[in-house]
Amino acid sequence: MSKRDKRIKDAMPFDNEIFATLATSRVFCRDLLRVLLKDDKLIVVENEPQKHLPNAYFKSSTVDLLCKLKGGKIVNVEIQLYRNENHAKRIFYYASMIRRAFSKKGIDYSKFNDIIIIYLTKDDIFKKGSTVYCVDMNIVSDQKEIIKPWDCGLKVMYINTKGLTDKNINKYLSMLTDSITYLKEYKNTSRIKKELFETGGRKMSAKWLLKLFKDYEKKGMEKGIEKGRKSILGELFENGLLTKEQVEEFSKNMMPVI
Repeated sequence: MSKRDKRIKDAMPFDNEIFATLATSRVFCRDLLRVLLKDDKLIVVENEPQKHLPNAYFKSSTVDLLCKLKGGKIVNVEIQLYRNENHAKRIFYYASMIRRAFSKKGIDYSKFNDIIIIYLTKDDIFKKGSTVYCVDMNIVSDQKEIIKPWDCGLKVMYINTKGLTDKNINKYLSMLTDSITYLKEYKNTSRIKKELFETGGRKMSAKWLLKLFKDYEKKGMEKGIEKGRKSILGELFENGLLTKEQVEEFSKNMMPVI
């Protein structure tokens, strides 16, 4: 068993790396969001795991999954395995980065895409027993009177696998917490998961590996392009993310440095 196969076998879909591989499938993203957003007609037109949101002046970010829906809404799904990560500040920072990435110069504010951020956690970070927590944004007077909802084009949802209030969501998410659970009613997700865990997911992860290589290559630029490429290929091979054959193939097809 290769290092990569062993890493997949010992992991679970809720791990960032495995989730990112699953999320290369638009069908997986569609089924996931249909369940979490309770919309059986939802269509994903673009999906990109590990989407890098550059910022020339401040902290750049890489979000776990960014999807564009038919109709224009942007959905960011974040997998959070740890408890103390400044959840609220992190979410609103991501929202501002996404807004900036999808906004063109001179665009009217009323034409901004609505953004939905789904924060997926294993544990119930609020400890109230609920599966879903939504951030309620309202305008409140100094008399503590709620005037109306504040429509800022942003919806934030915290969803966890330990809550007990939404059986459909909890049932679906049970497939993301281990490597052996498959459900007949979610045949697409089960098929995609099975392909990953039983065959190593080589076909479905090809696109992801190419993107991963490009991201690593950018990091290697500072060390020199040729030196960086060799170092990156070696690191990917050592981590079990590329086979020897794939390393040789990448080496043969690299664009020459001008």
